[in-house]
Amino acid sequence: MKYAPRETKYLISVHKPELWLLSVLAVFAAVAVVVWGAYMYGQHTAGFDQSDYDEEIEILRQALDEQTAEKERVLRDNARLSRGSDIQKDASGKISNSLAECKDESIKLKEELTFYKNIVAPRKSEREIKINKVTVAASGDVFNYKVALIQVGKHDVLQRGYVEISFTGRRADGTEVSYDLPAVSVDEASKRQRFGFKYFQNFEGSIRFPEGIEPLSVNIKALPNTSRVPSVEQDYDWDELIAGGSESNVGQE
Repeated sequence: MKYAPRETKYLISVHKPELWLLSVLAVFAAVAVVVWGAYMYGQHTAGFDQSDYDEEIEILRQALDEQTAEKERVLRDNARLSRGSDIQKDASGKISNSLAECKDESIKLKEELTFYKNIVAPRKSEREIKINKVTVAASGDVFNYKVALIQVGKHDVLQRGYVEISFTGRRADGTEVSYDLPAVSVDEASKRQRFGFKYFQNFEGSIRFPEGIEPLSVNIKALPNTSRVPSVEQDYDWDELIAGGSESNVGQE
């Protein structure tokens, strides 16, 4: 005779559930305390302190701020000095240019003063024609020349006559050759150029030498029409003319 198994049910009832809840909370609290204690112990063992860490970060932050402020100050100072240097350089350049201009103007005024002194200087009563100044300026392979004639002594008579300008050069083989003005003049020119003046007269023009010719000198003749006024002839070294011209000291002590 077999018996079928019986199904038994048990009902567990918890008396005073508030005590059970408190027990669970107490267990969790104990676990939390253990975990926190282990964490703090680990920090202490490693020598780590959050307050020290925060303090170190603050120190580094302040140092960075100071460095940033110093960098900005240096950049501002550098910009100011740079602007000041540029201004100073610009001012210095302008002053140098002004001084150079003043020097050039002073030289020109002295030349003009000498020129007019040569004309009006008290001298013997005889009339004379003088070559006062000769200049040559290079412009590429072209040379611009200027010759100034003056009359010294009395100026009551208009002096008339001719000027002859010629040049001496040297070939590559060392031989010298002479050229009249028409042979080397850039523009059409005559061998003899007329003059007529009481005080002064200028002769200007441009010349170009044949290829391979080295200029050596310039020869100038002033030939008055009257025999009562002596003629004048003068040679001028080419290098000296290129360096700054040649000026006579007529009438100067």
